[in-house]
Amino acid sequence: MSRELTRPMMFRPALKDKIWGGQRLGRMYHLAETHRSIGEAWLVEESLCATGGAYPGHTLHEIVNLEASAILGARGLAAGCSSVTQVCHFPLLIKLLDAADVLSVQVHPDDTYAQRREGQPFGKCEAWLVLEAEPGAKIIHGFKSRLSRDELRDLIEHNRLAEVLQEVEVKPGDVVLNTPGTVHALGAGLLVYELQQFSDLTYRLYDWGRLEAGRPRTLHIDQSLDVADLEPLSQHQIEPVTVQEVGVTRAYMVATPYFAGELLTIEGVSTEDTRAATFHIVTALRGEGSVTYTEDGHNHDLNLSAGESIVVPACLGRYHLVATHQPWIVAKAYVPDLLADIAQPLLARGVAPSSIAQLGGDGDRSALRRLLATQQ
Repeated sequence: MSRELTRPMMFRPALKDKIWGGQRLGRMYHLAETHRSIGEAWLVEESLCATGGAYPGHTLHEIVNLEASAILGARGLAAGCSSVTQVCHFPLLIKLLDAADVLSVQVHPDDTYAQRREGQPFGKCEAWLVLEAEPGAKIIHGFKSRLSRDELRDLIEHNRLAEVLQEVEVKPGDVVLNTPGTVHALGAGLLVYELQQFSDLTYRLYDWGRLEAGRPRTLHIDQSLDVADLEPLSQHQIEPVTVQEVGVTRAYMVATPYFAGELLTIEGVSTEDTRAATFHIVTALRGEGSVTYTEDGHNHDLNLSAGESIVVPACLGRYHLVATHQPWIVAKAYVPDLLADIAQPLLARGVAPSSIAQLGGDGDRSALRRLLATQQ
Protein backbone atom coordinates (compact mmCIF):
# COMPACT_ATOMS: atom_id res chain seq x y z
CA MET A 1 0.00 0.00 0.00
CA SER A 2 3.05 2.27 0.16
CA ARG A 3 2.98 5.30 -2.10
CA GLU A 4 4.66 8.68 -2.33
CA LEU A 5 3.29 11.08 0.27
CA THR A 6 3.42 14.56 -1.19
CA ARG A 7 0.18 16.12 0.07
CA PRO A 8 -0.92 17.64 3.37
CA MET A 9 -3.58 15.63 5.18
CA MET A 10 -6.81 16.93 6.71
CA PHE A 11 -8.85 15.14 9.38
CA ARG A 12 -12.45 15.22 10.52
CA PRO A 13 -12.50 16.80 14.04
CA ALA A 14 -13.90 14.78 16.92
CA LEU A 15 -16.18 16.81 19.20
CA LYS A 16 -16.35 15.74 22.85
CA ASP A 17 -19.20 16.55 25.21
CA LYS A 18 -17.96 17.57 28.66
CA ILE A 19 -19.69 18.48 31.91
CA TRP A 20 -17.80 21.80 31.82
CA GLY A 21 -18.19 22.43 28.07
CA GLY A 22 -19.84 25.37 26.33
CA GLN A 23 -21.47 26.37 23.05
CA ARG A 24 -18.65 28.02 21.11
CA LEU A 25 -17.30 24.88 19.46
CA GLY A 26 -20.77 23.86 18.35
CA ARG A 27 -21.16 27.21 16.62
CA MET A 28 -17.69 27.02 15.10
CA TYR A 29 -18.44 23.65 13.51
CA HIS A 30 -22.05 24.56 12.59
CA LEU A 31 -23.72 21.84 14.65
CA ALA A 32 -27.49 21.57 14.56
CA GLU A 33 -27.57 20.22 18.15
CA THR A 34 -27.21 23.60 19.84
CA HIS A 35 -27.94 22.14 23.28
CA ARG A 36 -24.69 20.14 23.44
CA SER A 37 -22.02 21.17 25.95
CA ILE A 38 -18.93 20.54 23.85
CA GLY A 39 -15.73 20.91 25.79
CA GLU A 40 -13.16 19.63 23.33
CA ALA A 41 -12.60 19.48 19.59
CA TRP A 42 -9.80 17.06 18.75
CA LEU A 43 -8.32 18.42 15.52
CA VAL A 44 -5.29 16.17 15.03
CA GLU A 45 -5.08 12.86 16.87
CA GLU A 46 -4.12 9.45 15.64
CA SER A 47 -7.60 7.87 15.82
CA LEU A 48 -9.06 10.52 13.45
CA CYS A 49 -9.77 9.65 9.81
CA ALA A 50 -8.11 11.52 6.96
CA THR A 51 -10.45 13.37 4.60
CA GLY A 52 -7.71 14.00 2.04
CA GLY A 53 -4.09 13.35 1.24
CA ALA A 54 -2.58 10.02 0.19
CA TYR A 55 -4.81 7.81 2.36
CA PRO A 56 -8.33 9.24 2.68
CA GLY A 57 -10.53 7.22 5.04
CA HIS A 58 -7.58 5.80 6.98
CA THR A 59 -6.81 6.83 10.54
CA LEU A 60 -3.68 8.83 11.22
CA HIS A 61 -2.39 5.87 13.26
CA GLU A 62 -2.79 3.56 10.26
CA ILE A 63 -1.11 6.04 7.95
CA VAL A 64 1.82 6.54 10.33
CA ASN A 65 2.40 2.80 10.55
CA LEU A 66 2.31 2.49 6.76
CA GLU A 67 4.54 5.50 6.08
CA ALA A 68 6.29 6.28 9.36
CA SER A 69 9.48 7.83 8.00
CA ALA A 70 7.72 9.85 5.30
CA ILE A 71 5.11 11.25 7.70
CA LEU A 72 7.11 11.77 10.87
CA GLY A 73 10.69 12.39 9.79
CA ALA A 74 13.61 11.45 12.02
CA ARG A 75 12.54 13.69 14.90
CA GLY A 76 8.94 12.56 14.79
CA LEU A 77 10.06 8.93 14.71
CA ALA A 78 12.22 9.46 17.78
CA ALA A 79 9.31 11.12 19.58
CA GLY A 80 6.60 8.67 18.51
CA CYS A 81 8.16 5.22 18.52
CA SER A 82 8.12 3.65 21.96
CA SER A 83 9.98 0.61 23.20
CA VAL A 84 7.18 0.12 25.73
CA THR A 85 4.44 -0.69 23.22
CA GLN A 86 6.61 -1.61 20.21
CA VAL A 87 4.24 0.58 18.17
CA CYS A 88 4.85 3.88 16.42
CA HIS A 89 2.40 6.66 17.34
CA PHE A 90 1.79 10.13 16.00
CA PRO A 91 3.41 11.95 18.93
CA LEU A 92 1.29 15.11 19.21
CA LEU A 93 -2.36 15.97 19.78
CA ILE A 94 -4.07 19.27 18.90
CA LYS A 95 -7.31 20.38 20.58
CA LEU A 96 -9.56 23.36 21.01
CA LEU A 97 -11.06 23.62 24.51
CA ASP A 98 -14.20 25.59 25.45
CA ALA A 99 -14.56 25.95 29.21
CA ALA A 100 -17.96 27.33 30.19
CA ASP A 101 -17.27 26.11 33.72
CA VAL A 102 -14.06 25.48 35.65
CA LEU A 103 -12.34 22.17 34.89
CA SER A 104 -11.25 19.69 37.52
CA VAL A 105 -7.89 20.34 39.16
CA GLN A 106 -5.53 17.88 37.53
CA VAL A 107 -1.94 16.86 36.95
CA HIS A 108 -0.18 14.76 34.31
CA PRO A 109 2.74 12.32 34.69
CA ASP A 110 6.00 12.35 32.76
CA ASP A 111 7.07 9.63 30.35
CA THR A 112 8.95 7.64 32.98
CA TYR A 113 5.99 7.42 35.36
CA ALA A 114 3.54 6.70 32.52
CA GLN A 115 5.68 3.80 31.36
CA ARG A 116 6.39 2.37 34.81
CA ARG A 117 2.99 2.81 36.44
CA GLU A 118 0.51 2.81 33.54
CA GLY A 119 2.28 0.82 30.82
CA GLN A 120 1.70 3.78 28.50
CA PRO A 121 4.38 5.11 26.14
CA PHE A 122 4.00 8.81 26.93
CA GLY A 123 3.29 11.15 29.77
CA LYS A 124 1.71 14.49 29.06
CA CYS A 125 3.28 17.89 28.59
CA GLU A 126 0.83 20.48 27.26
CA ALA A 127 0.64 24.14 26.33
CA TRP A 128 -2.32 26.52 26.03
CA LEU A 129 -2.79 29.54 23.80
CA VAL A 130 -5.73 31.60 25.05
CA LEU A 131 -7.96 32.49 22.10
CA GLU A 132 -10.91 34.04 23.94
CA ALA A 133 -11.31 35.04 27.57
CA GLU A 134 -14.23 36.59 29.39
CA PRO A 135 -13.26 39.53 31.63
CA GLY A 136 -11.59 38.24 34.78
CA ALA A 137 -11.17 34.68 33.48
CA LYS A 138 -8.52 32.70 35.36
CA ILE A 139 -6.54 29.52 35.29
CA ILE A 140 -5.07 27.49 38.14
CA HIS A 141 -1.33 27.03 37.76
CA GLY A 142 0.54 25.42 40.63
CA PHE A 143 0.46 26.29 44.33
CA LYS A 144 0.76 29.53 46.27
CA SER A 145 3.56 28.12 48.44
CA ARG A 146 5.54 24.93 48.85
CA LEU A 147 3.65 21.93 50.22
CA SER A 148 4.68 18.56 51.54
CA ARG A 149 3.06 15.41 50.22
CA ASP A 150 1.31 14.90 53.58
CA GLU A 151 0.02 18.47 53.61
CA LEU A 152 -1.37 18.07 50.10
CA ARG A 153 -3.14 14.83 51.01
CA ASP A 154 -4.64 16.42 54.12
CA LEU A 155 -5.94 19.41 52.15
CA ILE A 156 -7.57 17.13 49.58
CA GLU A 157 -9.14 14.90 52.22
CA HIS A 158 -10.59 17.90 54.09
CA ASN A 159 -11.87 19.57 50.92
CA ARG A 160 -9.55 22.55 51.36
CA LEU A 161 -7.34 22.25 48.29
CA ALA A 162 -8.76 25.45 46.77
CA GLU A 163 -7.11 27.47 49.57
CA VAL A 164 -3.59 26.77 48.27
CA LEU A 165 -4.11 26.81 44.50
CA GLN A 166 -2.50 29.65 42.55
CA GLU A 167 -5.04 31.48 40.41
CA VAL A 168 -3.75 33.52 37.46
CA GLU A 169 -5.85 35.91 35.38
CA VAL A 170 -5.38 35.43 31.64
CA LYS A 171 -6.31 37.23 28.44
CA PRO A 172 -6.34 36.43 24.71
CA GLY A 173 -2.83 35.82 23.44
CA ASP A 174 -1.48 34.45 26.71
CA VAL A 175 0.57 31.24 26.50
CA VAL A 176 0.77 28.80 29.41
CA LEU A 177 2.93 25.67 29.67
CA ASN A 178 1.92 22.76 31.88
CA THR A 179 5.00 20.61 32.23
CA PRO A 180 4.43 17.13 33.71
CA GLY A 181 3.75 17.50 37.42
CA THR A 182 2.19 20.98 37.18
CA VAL A 183 -1.15 21.10 39.01
CA HIS A 184 -3.51 23.09 36.79
CA ALA A 185 -7.04 23.79 35.59
CA LEU A 186 -8.80 26.00 33.09
CA GLY A 187 -11.27 28.42 34.63
CA ALA A 188 -14.67 29.34 33.26
CA GLY A 189 -15.00 31.62 30.24
CA LEU A 190 -11.99 30.45 28.22
CA LEU A 191 -11.47 29.16 24.69
CA VAL A 192 -7.97 27.80 24.16
CA TYR A 193 -5.80 26.07 21.59
CA GLU A 194 -4.00 23.16 23.22
CA LEU A 195 -0.80 21.55 21.97
CA GLN A 196 0.25 18.40 23.81
CA GLN A 197 2.00 15.09 23.74
CA PHE A 198 -0.11 12.19 22.50
CA SER A 199 -1.49 11.03 25.83
CA ASP A 200 -4.77 11.14 27.68
CA LEU A 201 -3.26 10.37 31.09
CA THR A 202 -4.91 12.80 33.50
CA TYR A 203 -4.98 12.48 37.28
CA ARG A 204 -7.80 14.38 38.94
CA LEU A 205 -7.08 15.82 42.40
CA TYR A 206 -10.22 17.83 42.99
CA ASP A 207 -13.52 18.45 41.20
CA TRP A 208 -15.29 21.16 43.20
CA GLY A 209 -17.86 18.72 44.61
CA ARG A 210 -19.38 18.34 41.15
CA LEU A 211 -21.67 15.44 40.27
CA GLU A 212 -21.93 13.62 36.97
CA ALA A 213 -24.85 11.20 36.46
CA GLY A 214 -25.67 11.70 40.13
CA ARG A 215 -22.29 10.74 41.55
CA PRO A 216 -18.89 12.38 42.09
CA ARG A 217 -16.33 11.88 39.35
CA THR A 218 -13.39 9.62 40.14
CA LEU A 219 -10.36 11.19 41.79
CA HIS A 220 -6.81 9.85 41.45
CA ILE A 221 -5.27 10.92 44.73
CA ASP A 222 -2.37 8.48 45.07
CA GLN A 223 -1.18 8.94 41.49
CA SER A 224 -1.50 12.72 41.81
CA LEU A 225 0.58 12.74 44.97
CA ASP A 226 3.21 10.64 43.20
CA VAL A 227 3.70 13.08 40.32
CA ALA A 228 2.65 16.54 41.54
CA ASP A 229 5.33 19.24 41.59
CA LEU A 230 5.01 20.72 45.08
CA GLU A 231 7.22 23.76 44.46
CA PRO A 232 5.39 26.96 43.42
CA LEU A 233 5.96 28.38 39.95
CA SER A 234 7.59 31.79 39.55
CA GLN A 235 6.52 32.12 35.88
CA HIS A 236 2.96 31.42 34.75
CA GLN A 237 2.69 32.97 31.27
CA ILE A 238 5.32 32.58 28.59
CA GLU A 239 6.28 35.75 26.74
CA PRO A 240 6.30 34.81 23.04
CA VAL A 241 9.36 35.91 21.11
CA THR A 242 8.26 37.75 17.96
CA VAL A 243 10.28 38.19 14.78
CA GLN A 244 9.22 40.09 11.68
CA GLU A 245 9.65 38.44 8.31
CA VAL A 246 8.45 39.42 4.83
CA GLY A 247 4.70 38.87 4.78
CA VAL A 248 4.46 37.33 8.24
CA THR A 249 4.91 38.08 11.93
CA ARG A 250 6.24 34.92 13.58
CA ALA A 251 5.81 34.51 17.33
CA TYR A 252 7.67 31.64 18.98
CA MET A 253 5.16 30.61 21.65
CA VAL A 254 6.64 27.58 23.39
CA ALA A 255 9.53 25.15 22.96
CA THR A 256 10.02 21.88 24.83
CA PRO A 257 11.76 18.61 23.90
CA TYR A 258 8.30 17.25 22.98
CA PHE A 259 6.93 20.07 20.83
CA ALA A 260 7.36 23.63 19.68
CA GLY A 261 4.58 26.02 18.75
CA GLU A 262 4.62 29.17 16.62
CA LEU A 263 1.86 31.70 16.00
CA LEU A 264 1.93 33.17 12.50
CA THR A 265 0.10 36.36 11.57
CA ILE A 266 0.21 36.26 7.77
CA GLU A 267 -0.39 39.37 5.68
CA GLY A 268 0.94 37.88 2.46
CA VAL A 269 2.85 34.63 2.02
CA SER A 270 4.82 32.66 4.61
CA THR A 271 7.23 30.03 3.31
CA GLU A 272 7.68 27.04 5.61
CA ASP A 273 9.93 24.00 5.31
CA THR A 274 9.84 20.67 7.12
CA ARG A 275 13.41 19.98 5.90
CA ALA A 276 12.34 16.30 5.94
CA ALA A 277 13.12 16.31 9.67
CA THR A 278 9.66 16.55 11.22
CA PHE A 279 6.00 16.91 10.28
CA HIS A 280 4.21 20.24 10.75
CA ILE A 281 0.68 20.70 12.07
CA VAL A 282 -0.94 23.90 10.78
CA THR A 283 -4.14 25.05 12.50
CA ALA A 284 -6.14 28.04 11.26
CA LEU A 285 -7.32 30.16 14.18
CA ARG A 286 -8.70 33.28 12.49
CA GLY A 287 -9.29 34.39 8.92
CA GLU A 288 -8.84 32.32 5.81
CA GLY A 289 -5.95 31.21 3.68
CA SER A 290 -4.53 28.41 1.62
CA VAL A 291 -1.66 25.98 1.77
CA THR A 292 0.27 25.84 -1.50
CA TYR A 293 2.45 22.82 -2.21
CA THR A 294 4.04 21.13 -5.20
CA GLU A 295 3.17 17.62 -6.36
CA ASP A 296 4.52 16.03 -9.56
CA GLY A 297 5.81 19.42 -10.65
CA HIS A 298 2.41 21.13 -10.30
CA ASN A 299 1.29 23.62 -7.63
CA HIS A 300 -1.82 22.80 -5.62
CA ASP A 301 -3.85 24.86 -3.15
CA LEU A 302 -5.67 23.61 -0.06
CA ASN A 303 -8.01 26.09 1.63
CA LEU A 304 -8.01 26.29 5.41
CA SER A 305 -10.56 28.10 7.58
CA ALA A 306 -10.75 28.77 11.32
CA GLY A 307 -10.94 25.54 13.30
CA GLU A 308 -9.33 23.39 10.59
CA SER A 309 -5.94 21.69 10.76
CA ILE A 310 -3.63 19.93 8.37
CA VAL A 311 -0.66 17.62 8.88
CA VAL A 312 2.20 18.40 6.53
CA PRO A 313 4.28 15.21 6.10
CA ALA A 314 7.98 15.57 6.80
CA CYS A 315 8.79 14.39 3.28
CA LEU A 316 6.89 17.27 1.65
CA GLY A 317 9.58 19.84 2.43
CA ARG A 318 8.80 23.40 1.37
CA TYR A 319 5.26 24.75 1.26
CA HIS A 320 3.60 28.18 1.44
CA LEU A 321 0.86 29.65 3.63
CA VAL A 322 -1.03 32.30 1.67
CA ALA A 323 -3.48 34.71 3.33
CA THR A 324 -6.68 35.21 1.32
CA HIS A 325 -8.41 37.33 3.98
CA GLN A 326 -5.78 39.30 5.87
CA PRO A 327 -4.56 38.81 8.44
CA TRP A 328 -4.63 35.02 8.48
CA ILE A 329 -3.65 33.73 11.91
CA VAL A 330 -2.41 30.16 12.19
CA ALA A 331 -0.60 28.03 14.76
CA LYS A 332 2.22 25.75 13.62
CA ALA A 333 3.36 22.82 15.76
CA TYR A 334 6.23 20.39 15.27
CA VAL A 335 8.86 18.29 17.06
CA PRO A 336 11.86 20.60 17.40
CA ASP A 337 15.58 20.43 17.53
CA LEU A 338 15.80 22.95 20.35
CA LEU A 339 19.26 24.13 19.36
CA ALA A 340 18.83 24.33 15.58
CA ASP A 341 15.19 25.42 15.41
CA ILE A 342 14.89 27.68 18.43
CA ALA A 343 18.08 28.73 20.23
CA GLN A 344 20.46 29.38 17.32
CA PRO A 345 18.03 31.30 15.05
CA LEU A 346 16.89 33.54 17.90
CA LEU A 347 20.39 34.13 19.23
CA ALA A 348 21.43 35.09 15.69
CA ARG A 349 18.66 37.71 15.71
CA GLY A 350 20.00 39.18 18.92
CA VAL A 351 17.31 37.79 21.23
CA ALA A 352 18.50 37.62 24.84
CA PRO A 353 19.19 34.09 26.16
CA SER A 354 16.82 34.72 29.08
CA SER A 355 13.97 35.47 26.66
CA ILE A 356 14.69 32.29 24.74
CA ALA A 357 15.00 30.18 27.89
CA GLN A 358 11.57 31.13 29.23
CA LEU A 359 9.94 29.66 26.08
CA GLY A 360 10.57 26.31 27.79
CA GLY A 361 8.75 27.22 30.98
CA ASP A 362 9.57 28.18 34.52
CA GLY A 363 13.16 28.24 35.77
CA ASP A 364 15.03 24.96 35.81
CA ARG A 365 11.95 23.20 34.43
CA SER A 366 12.96 24.66 31.04
CA ALA A 367 15.01 22.31 28.87
CA LEU A 368 15.90 25.36 26.78
CA ARG A 369 17.45 27.02 29.82
CA ARG A 370 19.60 23.98 30.49
CA LEU A 371 20.58 23.79 26.81
CA LEU A 372 21.58 27.45 26.65
CA ALA A 373 23.68 27.06 29.78
CA THR A 374 25.80 24.47 27.96
CA GLN A 375 26.35 26.85 25.04
CA GLN A 376 27.88 29.64 27.10
